[in-house]
Amino acid sequence: MSDVDRIAGWLAERARLESTASLSLLRRSLKCYEGTSLFESVGGRVHRGEYGECLVIEQVIPCSLPIPSPATAEEALLSELRLLFGVGHARERQLREEGYTSIGALLGHPRWGKAAQTLLQDWGQPLNPERVRATISHWFPASHSLFRQLLGLVQREGILFFDLETLGLGGTPIILVALARLAKANIQITQYLARSLDEEITLLEQVNQELSNAALLISYNGKSFDWPYLRERSAYYGLRSNQEAICHIDLLHHSRSAFRDRLPDMRLGTVERLLGVEREEDLPSEAVPDFYSAYLETGNPGPLVPIVNHNRQDVESLAILLARLLDSGDDA
Repeated sequence: MSDVDRIAGWLAERARLESTASLSLLRRSLKCYEGTSLFESVGGRVHRGEYGECLVIEQVIPCSLPIPSPATAEEALLSELRLLFGVGHARERQLREEGYTSIGALLGHPRWGKAAQTLLQDWGQPLNPERVRATISHWFPASHSLFRQLLGLVQREGILFFDLETLGLGGTPIILVALARLAKANIQITQYLARSLDEEITLLEQVNQELSNAALLISYNGKSFDWPYLRERSAYYGLRSNQEAICHIDLLHHSRSAFRDRLPDMRLGTVERLLGVEREEDLPSEAVPDFYSAYLETGNPGPLVPIVNHNRQDVESLAILLARLLDSGDDA
């Protein structure tokens, strides 16, 4: 019996895949890659860590991001007078009419000078990204464009996009993580794949090592799902994940602010329509567990291919989305 027939019966018995399109994609993946090796199917190299092995898949994607310069970011942040306690819309308008257009300009103000001095001392020089983030978070929603100015306060190589794939919710294993870093005119995507469930710990070990060198994370719904899930799975294995001080920009919040009147929902796949991103036979996230189970059940690497492609496109789309938001300057 072929892998295709065997897995079709297995799925039918469990009634796992409800989507006809997903079942069709699974059948084609099994048939196309039957008899091929994992390396022939998804490429990559084996990474050996302290706890075992996992597969590393690397790819470079052309992408140019208009990251603000440190000077531009500092000017934008210091021009927002509402970052001072007691300054709201009306007070800010009054101060600007009086000629106070920046927090630094308020240092000599009889009423607001002390508050301006305290804030600038807290932020330090050069501006401390985490302290600036804490201040913005206190006064503005997570969707505010000022958060995107944090990109200009960190080194480009410290900016890290990330997305993960799991076998479900509530403590199930992480089987794939995509990380992407900025280069001059592209993004360098690295994916860590667990070829079996016992490779999850090595995957997590390597991802946590990468995160230790990051200064700012970019995700989509990562604050609510990916980030806490990663920490939970790391804790399960007793791995250290002390990354509390990393700034984190969740583009889901920024997309809601920028596109809420133009889209029916805020799923990344829906937002991609505005970005001109078209996925061919994309695998829905909810089908990932079934495809990975099909791979484990048959040993056929075909079901891994759409999982890897889906995960890689997610982080590529994050970069495209960020570029759009930086260009538009849309605010909350």
